[in-house]
Amino acid sequence: MTSGKNILGQVYRCSVCGAELSVIKGGSGNLQPICCNKEMIRIQTINTVYVCSVCFSELMAIKGDAKNLQPICCNKRMIKKTKG
Repeated sequence: MTSGKNILGQVYRCSVCGAELSVIKGGSGNLQPICCNKEMIRIQTINTVYVCSVCFSELMAIKGDAKNLQPICCNKRMIKKTKG
């Protein structure tokens, strides 16, 4: 599957081995990840990315329901990073 826009947190899955990857910096390139000699499938899941307003560390929720996640860094609650 090809796309004209790579979205922060977008997830791709290998249909053979189940490996997953997530976009950590969006852009307008033609992302076509290959695994097990097959193009990976873009799935609907968008991983949430959080950023520290003090040191700018970032983390990404990769699996599970993160609705109750409240990451703290530099004694401050991290902010959800906007996608796009």
